[in-house]
Amino acid sequence: MKHYKVIIIGAGASGVMCALQTKQKDIAIIDKNTKPLKKVLVTGNGRCNLTNLNLTSKNYNQNIDKFLLKFNEKNTLKFFEEIGLETFADEENRVYPISNSSKSVTDVLMQKLNNKADLILGQSVEDVEKTQDGFVVKTDIESFSCEKLVVSTGGNSVENIFKNLNIKYKNFYPSLVALKSKDVKDLNGVKVSNVLVSATNNKGETKKEKGEVLFKDGGLSGIVIFNLSSIFARNCNFKGLIQIDLLPDLSRNQLVEKLEKRKSLNVNLDKFFVGMFQNSIANEIFKQTKINTNINSQKLNSEQISLLVNTIKNLKFEVYDYFDNNQIHSGGVSLSSLDENLMSKQINNLYFTGEVCDVDGDCGGFNLQWAWTSGFIVGDNL
Repeated sequence: MKHYKVIIIGAGASGVMCALQTKQKDIAIIDKNTKPLKKVLVTGNGRCNLTNLNLTSKNYNQNIDKFLLKFNEKNTLKFFEEIGLETFADEENRVYPISNSSKSVTDVLMQKLNNKADLILGQSVEDVEKTQDGFVVKTDIESFSCEKLVVSTGGNSVENIFKNLNIKYKNFYPSLVALKSKDVKDLNGVKVSNVLVSATNNKGETKKEKGEVLFKDGGLSGIVIFNLSSIFARNCNFKGLIQIDLLPDLSRNQLVEKLEKRKSLNVNLDKFFVGMFQNSIANEIFKQTKINTNINSQKLNSEQISLLVNTIKNLKFEVYDYFDNNQIHSGGVSLSSLDENLMSKQINNLYFTGEVCDVDGDCGGFNLQWAWTSGFIVGDNL
């Protein structure tokens, strides 16, 4: 059985960062995939959204300021600049490689990693045992021993390890996902922009975000929906409500005035919103108000106008599930059970980085930033 000073389980962003930062010489990285940094290759639609210049704890499920003080977006930019990666920030302060290719990111990381660690790929870790001198890591092929162990895998792939080591954790749940709804069958392919979207879970907790929503067959998608999905994931339940304000820049009174003026168009109600909304959205508005469209716009009364306004400002879709292909997992090892260097307070020399920690953020580079931050902190303290 081969022995290492440090074994890192997981060759993702945080695991590789940890290996690059540590001064230890005798280290190994074990990963079930045959290539390292597999998930990094597909982030940002293959462009790799490295970080975000508007980095704050508000973009996460909890306050992580004490960790960001050690390694934040500025440190990330400096780190990648020093290893040869050229970057730029878009209008929303999301940082990408100037090549617009995630392979540029993986290439510079692997070039830096070079022979710094043994890469043991294509082996799935099935068990970890605590020994008097450290740990024994058992894969589906062989076993290894080490003095210090870093768990850097993604999401729910290590629940067996947690159970074997009696590590307490919050159950993993898919997050940053599209949401399923039975109310959208006539809206497939429709996109609405500059809308204010509110998500409410079955505990009554609410989260809002402005942006774009894409309706798909059986549900809702887009970055705004991905971000709002976290309110369901963190609650471990995907039942609730999505409400869309189609015209957030207009007050209710302004919208009442606008619709009152449109009565003079003198058209059937099925044509009332032509030039204001897409036909499918207009149909959805009337569907939710249950107003008969076979009347002339001039016959709209104040009660119906009020009903239309309320629906435009509050288009409702019931959520009952999520689509597979989540970007991250919510849940993991509680930060309160880890010290300032992300070492377990329960088991000495056992560290956690990245997604296995109970830290999840919005879309826009925030989750990769946590990977760089946590990987750096652990690597720097091994």
